[in-house]
Amino acid sequence: MTKKSEKNPDRPAKKKPGLPGRLVTLALVLCVVLAVAAMTAMEGGGHMASLRRWLMYGDSSSTKDVYTYAADSANRYGRLGSSLLVVNPNTAQLISDGGELLYDLSLGMASPQLSVGKRYASVCDVGGGAIYILDENGLNRTLETERGLQFFSARFNRSDYLAVTGQKAGYKTSVSVYDGEGTLLYSLDSHDNYISDAVVTEDGRSLLAVTLDTQDGVFASRLRVYDLNSHSSQPTGEAVIRDGLVMDFRCKGGRVVSLCDKRLTITTLKGETLLDRAYGNLHLHDYALDGDDFCALLLGRYQAGNICTLTTYGLDGQELASLELTEEVLDIAAGGDYLAVLYGDGMVLYHRDLTEAARLTDTDYAGQLRVEEDGTVLMISGSYAWRFLP
Repeated sequence: MTKKSEKNPDRPAKKKPGLPGRLVTLALVLCVVLAVAAMTAMEGGGHMASLRRWLMYGDSSSTKDVYTYAADSANRYGRLGSSLLVVNPNTAQLISDGGELLYDLSLGMASPQLSVGKRYASVCDVGGGAIYILDENGLNRTLETERGLQFFSARFNRSDYLAVTGQKAGYKTSVSVYDGEGTLLYSLDSHDNYISDAVVTEDGRSLLAVTLDTQDGVFASRLRVYDLNSHSSQPTGEAVIRDGLVMDFRCKGGRVVSLCDKRLTITTLKGETLLDRAYGNLHLHDYALDGDDFCALLLGRYQAGNICTLTTYGLDGQELASLELTEEVLDIAAGGDYLAVLYGDGMVLYHRDLTEAARLTDTDYAGQLRVEEDGTVLMISGSYAWRFLP
């Protein structure tokens, strides 16, 4: 067999890079790593977020129409992968970021609740008997109650653990926990209390359940934590929210943020109360619980009107910043270290300390917002949505 070097004897043999060449390559790699680290450190990671937006979407400081759907006041929205999931009582539609309708699933629900995890989304008919588990390809599986019984809630965490709350024959309430493949991992049956909602903690080790109770003759909500590995029905931690009905909550980093009808609380999984912010004579106008390590509350002096106070709180219970608003606020949303506020005449993207990060003057009749971790804002109007890249 003829060797390659014999085919072309005049062509010099390829040499391995010497030590100087390898040092140059190593220096370039170190420069890239240090540049990324520096951008992450500067301005709370703002430069790194800009880099991520540029890699994903291209040129920043622009808007792009990407999703179109039928207008419906009952629409619920969620991001499933890179696509937009639009759910209403009649249908569940997944629309790609190029505007293509990937699927259109008929539902026929009375009151759909949407929850999105990492790879899956659940559409629960609250007070009904069906839960649809969706992925990017369509319907993955269906959960159904026994005849005549009802589901109350279904929540995914970020690791696709699903907590389902509903009725069960012989009990007041039951909670079932499933992994991402649909395998039942844990079941909690309650004889004494009604469980209104539940979610699995981010680490997948515990179940957080919200029960309805009384304390000293006053209505109260209890946050109870159960160890999923022990299969015990005895809670490992408990916090009592006196005079507060939990309407929404988030569990992150060992902290539970509970939005109630009369107060906002932050508690630990062991039951320690870090924040108990009663609204008093103020009215709850809006809230945002999805920030990485903060939440936001919008309270007003009057039930209707534009005079409101926007306040952000860290998960340690400390107030971060407060801002007096006199403009009409249509919606607020949080994601990562950002908080977006949709005003009647524009949208402002703030940092968690309520310093301004970006501003958009033409919102094109948007009425809702969704914020990504990198600060990208999804502007949602009646029949279409688009991304704003700060």
